[in-house]
Amino acid sequence: MQRVTKEAYPLESLQRILNGVTFFKELIQQDESQFEVLMSTAQIVTAEPNETILQKGEHSHSLYFLLRGQLSVYVDEEQNERVLNEINAGEVFGVMSMLLDQPRSASIRVGNKTALLAAIDFKNFSDIQDSSQFSLATKLTFFRMVANNLRWTLERNKIDNPIHPLVSRLYKVPLFTGSKGGIEELQALYKQAYALADLVRDWNVTKL
Repeated sequence: MQRVTKEAYPLESLQRILNGVTFFKELIQQDESQFEVLMSTAQIVTAEPNETILQKGEHSHSLYFLLRGQLSVYVDEEQNERVLNEINAGEVFGVMSMLLDQPRSASIRVGNKTALLAAIDFKNFSDIQDSSQFSLATKLTFFRMVANNLRWTLERNKIDNPIHPLVSRLYKVPLFTGSKGGIEELQALYKQAYALADLVRDWNVTKL
């Protein structure tokens, strides 16, 4: 992967691309100064066709957004490759490794066109009490996105296998029902994200 240059992607062009991703779009709309802070810490990179950008067994604390291109998620079982999933532009990946600090269970490779990606370091969001860099509103937007991503993964798993024994655990992960926009919601989303990540991990064990 190679970091993009201002010549290849001027700020105005890059912002238009990022505006196509829900998380960045919401951040731009609610506080453009917070978006600028995020851009000062985020990595925007390109990856060449057929390049493996994340390797099975690696650790990472970054969350990735695919801005352009397509990626394949695969495992190499004694050199017989098995594709698990495709990642399309606008989608998020790396949530599990980011939250649980566990080695990746699969590798990710670029399709036949150059990919454009954004990476966010979780250390900027992991301390929910610290608002010195990112505000409460920004962290709420971040953890809503993370929790929704995990819930969607589990809902798709449930559709594929509605009688899976872990379905009952999904129903036990509480939804926040209090007043939105405060520290209580952020604390609830933080706990919810980790509970959902644990559940996705356990579900994946039964699929691999």
